[in-house]
Amino acid sequence: MLFFTVTSFSQDVFDVGIRTIEIFFNEPNWDDSLDVYYANNLGQRLVADSILIDGEVDENVGIKYKGNSSYNVNNIKNPMNIKLDYINNGQSIDGYNTLKLSNGFRDPSFVREVLSYEIAREYMPASKATYANVFVDGTLIGLYTCVQSIDDDFTNEHFYERK
Repeated sequence: MLFFTVTSFSQDVFDVGIRTIEIFFNEPNWDDSLDVYYANNLGQRLVADSILIDGEVDENVGIKYKGNSSYNVNNIKNPMNIKLDYINNGQSIDGYNTLKLSNGFRDPSFVREVLSYEIAREYMPASKATYANVFVDGTLIGLYTCVQSIDDDFTNEHFYERK
């Protein structure tokens, strides 16, 4: 009897590696706008003209700062929440429409978050995580961890139910 193994080399946005995320704003004071939105605490998002994730482009993406102790108005490298389908319903990358970018606050090694999710997924449903170099308007902001959002897509993937 002969068996064949089929191996797929397609890459998912959350496969462990270093993604490249390039965000392009039409607004030159994007950081100030995101700070104001964060301070207002209304869930407002600044709309980026486009975003490139490993060369794959999406347009009109909603971005906001996130976090409590990891956010600082004086930092340029604040944690972000990217909603790919903020304007264009159904827009996603590899089926994911929200990406959470953590800035490595209190984890200078950048190992803890991604490793803890890898271990947790061996025992229970847990977010996927990887790394991303994030650029805004052509300027490198820094290395982030990129984490899957716990949302309808997550619950559907793990519990076959969107709610």
